[in-house]
Order: sequence, then C-alpha cells, then structure tokens
Amino acid sequence: MHILRSGGEYAREQKRFYELKAAASALVGIILFILHISHSWIFGLIFLGLGLHYLFRSRNWHKGILGEKMVVEALTPLDNSYVLINDVVLPDGKGNIDHILVGPIGVFVIETKSYTWHYLNRLPIRQAIRSAVSLRYFLKGQIQLDMFIPAILVSTDPNATPSQSSSIVNVITLRNLCDFIKGHGTRSMLDSEVEKKLIHEILKVSHATSKKANIKKWLLKYIGVLTVSLIMYLFYVFSGGNPYGKWVLVTGVIDGDTIRVGRGWRNTTVQLLGMDTPETVHPDKPVEFFGPEALEFTRKTLKEKKVHLEFEPSNQMDNYGRLLAYVYLSDGTLFNAELIKRGYARVIAPFHFRYYDEFRNYEQEAMASSRGIWATKQFPSEKIGKIIGNKKSKIYHLPSQSNYDIKEEKRVYFNSEEEAIKAGYRKAKR
Repeated sequence: MHILRSGGEYAREQKRFYELKAAASALVGIILFILHISHSWIFGLIFLGLGLHYLFRSRNWHKGILGEKMVVEALTPLDNSYVLINDVVLPDGKGNIDHILVGPIGVFVIETKSYTWHYLNRLPIRQAIRSAVSLRYFLKGQIQLDMFIPAILVSTDPNATPSQSSSIVNVITLRNLCDFIKGHGTRSMLDSEVEKKLIHEILKVSHATSKKANIKKWLLKYIGVLTVSLIMYLFYVFSGGNPYGKWVLVTGVIDGDTIRVGRGWRNTTVQLLGMDTPETVHPDKPVEFFGPEALEFTRKTLKEKKVHLEFEPSNQMDNYGRLLAYVYLSDGTLFNAELIKRGYARVIAPFHFRYYDEFRNYEQEAMASSRGIWATKQFPSEKIGKIIGNKKSKIYHLPSQSNYDIKEEKRVYFNSEEEAIKAGYRKAKR
C-alpha cells in the first residue's frame, strides 16, 4: 500500500490549539480569583471549568492521533494497488476526513474514533456520512466523477464490540478493517486514468486547504470577548456604586449603625445619622449588651439590598471620615428610625438634625415599652465590662474572650470571677 500523505497534522494542531485554550482559560480563572472583585469568583469558576473542558478535548485529540496511526498500521497488509491519503481537509469548510483509501475497486472514507461502541451514537455516524457525501460532491465537481463512496467508522478501542450499525455506514472493529476492505465489493470500478485524476485532485485540495488552527485569530477573538465582558462587568460594578446617586448597594455591614455601600473595589463607609447602636467591633470596648442583635438586624435588613441615602447639607462627614446619612429602604422606610423604634439604638445628637424630635419620640416609646436595649432598668453602659455567664452551659466568659456575645436570654452577669465560681460556673477556655 502506498501512503501519499501522512496523517495526524490536523489533529496535532487541534491538540495544541485546545491546550492553549485550556491554559488561557485557567489563567483568566486564577486571575479572577486573586482579584477578589465582587462576584468575580463565579466567573473564575466558569473559566476554570472551561479550562478543564478544553484540556479534556486536548486529550481526545491526542487519542485521535494515536488512533489514526493504528488505522494506518491495520491497512499495511494491503498490496500496492491501494493508495492511502490521510488527513484531508476539504475546501469551504466541508470537513476533515481522517483517511481516504483509493483502490482498484473504488474509494473508501474512513473515520476513526477512540472510544467504545457504547458511545458510537448518531453523531459519529452522521460525521462519517457527511464526509463520504462531501467527497462525492467534490469529485463530481472537480472531475465529473459521480460514484458511490462507502463510509467506514472504526473504533480503535481493543475491547470494542460492535453493537449498532447503519445501512449507510459500515461500523467495524480495527482488527477486521483490512479483511473488510479486501472482501468489499463496490458499485463503481476505477480504471487507472480515473484513479490518477482522483488522487491528483484529492492531494491538490488537501495541500491547498490543510491549514493549522489559526491561533492568532482565536487569541484576538478571545481577548475581544474578555474585553467586552470586562466592560460589561465594570458597568455592573459601578452602576449604583455612587453613594450620592439615587440608589446604592449595601455591600457590607460593619456594625448595627455602620454599613459599606458601593460595588467591587469602590466602597464607602456610611454611619447612620442621629442614632447609636451598642458596640460590637470597637477596638477599645468590649461587646455591649444587645449589640450583636442590632448588628444581625441591620445585616439581615440591608445586606445586598439597594438603599437611598440622604444627607444633612452642612454635616456630611463624621470625625472618622465616614459619610453621615439617613438610609431609606426601597419601600420608603427610614431605617435609622426603625432601629430606634425597635429598641436597637438610642438617639445621639452631635449636631442639630432635621429628625431629632421625631427620633426622640420613637426612643421614648421604645423605653416605655421596654424594647431591646431598654428591656431592663439597667442601661447598656452599666453592663459594659461585666463577666457574662451562660445559664445553660454554666460557663462564664470574660469581655476579652471570643464567645462573649451570648444571647441575652441565656445571660447572667457577675462582678468578678470569684462571684461566678461561687455560683457554680467555670471559666471558658477561649
């Protein structure tokens, strides 16, 4: 058998092409994870998934290269009246044909697959049919030769057992390929002149249209898609990120009366105006009574929600550079007032503000109803620094310990460790 064109070049280029795609996608995914931009981890996972997909495709192309070599070896026993042309790319995107075998009894199109017959579904069969039909119309147009071209689908898996076939496509195993060719009869016989013309046209178009994967073109396309995606993402990041705009997104809750607004890396700290909740994160103060509850209520109500901010014209910043603002929910509720009404905060007046009288009335109502921080006659400040015991576990915690913020209904207060020990409590380990 004469081999006029070696195979595997197209598959090798595709393999390198998908390796490049895998590396580029994985790199973009890692960068998105490192940036820590809002929601970027989602896109990072998508690109890492694409990288794994492309790596899997690359491995399949590598199997294809080995499979094409195995087909060539299987056809080696054929005599010199047969000519094998590997890796033929037809013009106008009509497809890539793994092998074209030309002999005295006709022409065969051979498609190679490396997986078992269980996965030889309609797609590979259609591919083999399309390759045979495309070659037939190509020859008809080039040398006015209209002949039936058998399509052969071969699995290179050594354990493959044919379980399905087609009336048009011959689905066979690799070990039976050579015997199948020798014993096959065809409707068209080729004389030597027609065979020479046919081989000449196939080789000519194969050399003209066989091309490497256009890596440069793909990279430009890939970069273009990334650029457009980045622009869209930046538009998303900054839309509503301006604290002076009509609506702004709450990206974080620091304390019951302190939030962060904006998107991505553009965030602004906002102190709720005219009120104060018990401390939970102050560097010089312990966690105060009812502080964790106020923090949780603010987080539950505002986190990842769009709010509207309003400011006092003459006082928009506090001494720490934080914006001082009234926070309105989407339904029009003034959240500052809501914290006071529910007993999560008390009124403070560093300067005169428009809602002072209204806030004071809400505070008086909360005190009269013993809500939140007004639930006992003892003000929150009077409990600061106390040792807190857990009624259920009989463990007491110092203000400096990590689990100091016990739920109020489980708390019991002590003035000293001796008092706690006498009451039957033991000290927390951390």
